[in-house]
This record gives sequence, structure tokens and C-alpha cells, in this order.
Amino acid sequence: MGVDDRSLSGVLIRDHNHITNLLVRLVTPGENRRQLADELIGQLMRHMVAEELFLYPAIHKILPEGTVDAARHHDVDGRVEQILVGLSEAEPASHAFDALITRLIAEGRRSVLDEELDVLPRLAKHGDKRTLIELGDMVNAFKDIAVVEKTCGAGLAIRVGDWVVHRWERSQPPAPS
Repeated sequence: MGVDDRSLSGVLIRDHNHITNLLVRLVTPGENRRQLADELIGQLMRHMVAEELFLYPAIHKILPEGTVDAARHHDVDGRVEQILVGLSEAEPASHAFDALITRLIAEGRRSVLDEELDVLPRLAKHGDKRTLIELGDMVNAFKDIAVVEKTCGAGLAIRVGDWVVHRWERSQPPAPS
């Protein structure tokens, strides 16, 4: 069974593939590493905030309680965010920059494998298809309007994401009583 491209899983997997492509290009000599790093930072920040706003709440609502270690996911996101801060400040030709890219690849690989081999398939199995497509649409809408600048950090992106969620919730029919 393939993943619906519009579903939450499809959107997040497409993000993972795009981020992986950026990382491959970053370790390739001759690329404009500063420009690629800045693009990667923006993509990853939007991705992490989208997971915070849409994936993690879906996990809590859809999957049996205690089957996903949310604290571990938040810890990984915290480590990745620290790496991104360091990456934004490091000179692309420096050993520190290369070390940060190596750490980012290691953290990302573990996180992506966990999501794509465990969490996302279980969401697809237990979740309502329509809801998962709506969540995927919300992630796309959020990413379209969320701009992450070095100076604003994740806080502004989270506020924009909250606005997207609020608009979606207002558009939903009332729950049956």
C-alpha cells in the first residue's frame, strides 16, 4: 500500500527526502555551502515546527497511549535545533561546519528511520484517511506561509502554525454530542 502524497505521512516523507537531498548537496564539494545551509535551516525549522503542531498531536490522538516516546522526539528536536543554531553561525569552510553537518546527519537519520518505519505506518493504519489528508494539507499550508529567518527563530513559525490550526478547527463541523 502506497502512501497518499497529500496525507500527513506523504507530506512528511517528501520533506525528509528534500532535507536529505540538501544534506547530500552540503557534503558535496563545490556547492555554495552557506546558501545551502541557510535553505536547510529554514526547511528543517519549518519541518520541526510542523511536526510539533500536527504530527505530535496526531500521535497523541490516534495511537494508543504510551506507544510513542514523545519526550524522546522532543529531545531529538532540541538537539537538532542546537545544531542548526551552530550551523547558522559557523563558517562553511571550517571544520566546525563539517562536524555540525555530520552530527545533523546522524540525528536526522535516527529520527527519520523511527518516523518512517514505525510512527507514520502506525498512524496510517490507525488513523482516519480523511483526517490524515487534512493534516497533510495543513502542514503544506503552514509551510507555504511560515518564514523562518535567523532572527525570528521557531517562535514566530509556531504562532503562524497556531493560526493555521485555529482556522482549520473553525472550519470543521461540530462534533456529535
